[in-house]
Amino acid sequence: MNNTPIVSWYEGTNEFSKKVDYTVNYGTVDASSPSPQKTFFIWNNRGVQEDCPKMEEVTFTTRDRDGGTTVEAVKDNWFRVKVDSLGESGWTEVGKGGGTQNPTGLKDLGTTGTTTNKNAATAQVWSKEKTFTLGAYVKPTTANGFIYKVINAGTTSDQEPAWGKIDGNTFVDAGIEYLTVKIDKTPNAKEILGLANDTKEDGSNAHLAGGNFVQITVYAEVPMTASAGKNSLVQRVSYRYV
Repeated sequence: MNNTPIVSWYEGTNEFSKKVDYTVNYGTVDASSPSPQKTFFIWNNRGVQEDCPKMEEVTFTTRDRDGGTTVEAVKDNWFRVKVDSLGESGWTEVGKGGGTQNPTGLKDLGTTGTTTNKNAATAQVWSKEKTFTLGAYVKPTTANGFIYKVINAGTTSDQEPAWGKIDGNTFVDAGIEYLTVKIDKTPNAKEILGLANDTKEDGSNAHLAGGNFVQITVYAEVPMTASAGKNSLVQRVSYRYV
């Protein structure tokens, strides 16, 4: 398991070729005009075969490139954001803060998406007096929304166990100990999951890792009082992890 979140950004679509490893340019915008709108997908652990920590208390804002708040676009809260992955239709201003609409200058991020455990499709069906190896995934004879990871290898009993339904709990079936794993997980508010997934480069199955990314749309509302010149700043996502 990786010890830290693995964060990546994609512009416009979820295709891997759209990964943001360049300076995003909003172009030349006239005073008293909006900039083009840009959509970003912000991922944790995209396409990685092992889990990593989830991102918690996730927020978005803008800052100067050195982390300050003196650039005009940051200081005066030009940028607006809406969180598409939460179904938002309204816009929130971000930046230095102190305004009446959003005093903190931060915007909480999140998603209603769900990540499906990649091992669910290949989990073996439980049967009596069968030996399962360490790390194998087992599923009940009747689906119940969970799979079970073997954390102590052994042989099953002659009667199917009463399967646990509390994610993260362990229990014993004769000579085997299992870890209970919920198949479909949706993050809590202000979280992005770090679960392993098999997301394709073209992003066509990204919905199966919907709890691992947020989608936002961003633009700048340039006021009439804006000065002529170039504003260089960063779009920043902050989070904590355990």
